[in-house]
Formats: sequence, C-alpha cells, structure tokens
Amino acid sequence: MLGPLEGELQRILPPNVELRGWLSRSELAGLYATAAGFVHVAEEDFGISMVEALAAGTPVIALNRGGARDIVRHGIDGLLVDHPDVSAVREAVDRVATGRWDRAALAARAGEFSTERFIERMSALLARLGSRRATS
Repeated sequence: MLGPLEGELQRILPPNVELRGWLSRSELAGLYATAAGFVHVAEEDFGISMVEALAAGTPVIALNRGGARDIVRHGIDGLLVDHPDVSAVREAVDRVATGRWDRAALAARAGEFSTERFIERMSALLARLGSRRATS
C-alpha cells in the first residue's frame, strides 16, 4: 500500500506512468540509468534525488526554486520550469525527450556534489577564513 490515495491515483494514471512504492538503492539506480529524464517539481533546500539522477546520466526537469537552481543548469543538465503547472512540465518533458543529452557530462556534473568535493570546498573556505582572522 502506497497511501490512502493509491487507488484513486492508479485509476487516473496515463498508460505510460507507473506508480511505485519503496525501491532498493540498486532498483532506483537502475531506473535512473534507463530513464529518458527525471521530473522533480518540488521545492527543496538541496534535493539529492536530482543529483542521483544526474549521476546516472539522466537529465533533470526541476522547479526553478530552492536547491534545484544550484544543481540543474538550465539547458545543460536539464530544464528548470518556473511553475509546476501541467503545460510547463509537459513542454519540458517533450524538450528533454527530443533533446540530445551528454550522459557522461551529466554524470560528471553530479561529481560536483560529492563528499570529496564538499570537503575540498569547505576546507578551502575554512582556510580562507582562518587566514583572514590571522591577519586581522
């Protein structure tokens, strides 16, 4: 059971949409890797699922708010939509489906959000702040 609206949602889904419950990490990675695109039209501070999709080489359609602005470069890593209305998302899905996306470049983009990269940037920031304090 996915929730109280599962039955209603199953009845109204178009034939090309599948409603899924919990997935293992390997199942999720497999779906990301074979997807033509990943749609994420929610506002989050970061949004790890967008980075996971990119890591699999999948372009992302995201709401132009929150962390998506830091993760998805419009037209490069996917598309940003200003409003989560059906027509805007449908247009973005069509553009992603007909576009040419460099899966290796998308995966490389996800590397910008790796633990190693975070530690590298945080260390550099702390070093700069420490050197400012030492000279003050």
